[in-house]
Amino acid sequence: MIKARNETLLITLFVVLLISCSETRQNTDAAVLQKEQQIIEKVINDNIKWALNKDLDLLYSTIRQDSTFLIVNPDASLIEGFKAVERTAKSFWMDPRFKATYSAVKELRINLSKDGTVAWYYCLLDDCGEWDGRPYKWENARWTGVLEKIDGKWVILQMHISFPQ
Repeated sequence: MIKARNETLLITLFVVLLISCSETRQNTDAAVLQKEQQIIEKVINDNIKWALNKDLDLLYSTIRQDSTFLIVNPDASLIEGFKAVERTAKSFWMDPRFKATYSAVKELRINLSKDGTVAWYYCLLDDCGEWDGRPYKWENARWTGVLEKIDGKWVILQMHISFPQ
């Protein structure tokens, strides 16, 4: 009888320990997921807001710097590869006639792959500025993209911006 009680007690303690470890792991997983999403959110915001100060280093830090990087613009034109980003930056974004004045990422949704190395996002984007003194205004543009965690750092691999019709 005492042996049976001891075995029951041990089994109960073991089950409680398993449940406790499972809850701790779930809490840790949720905290890690939240932290990763915050980092990804910053990368996404930095990718558009770099233009406010024309901080090319900030822009370049947010994207994959190889030939696979891709931007699909609202007019369906493509910027393919990091070298094309550099050319566009030098010929257009860094031109004194271009001036970014306001950007806002709204309704951002981020999803992570099960292994935590790939993420994809959707948001609405407001992006305003001037070209040669003439204002432009993108409101509620749809912005989607894919990021990958490479060497411990999140970078955007591709993005697509479009306007609802």
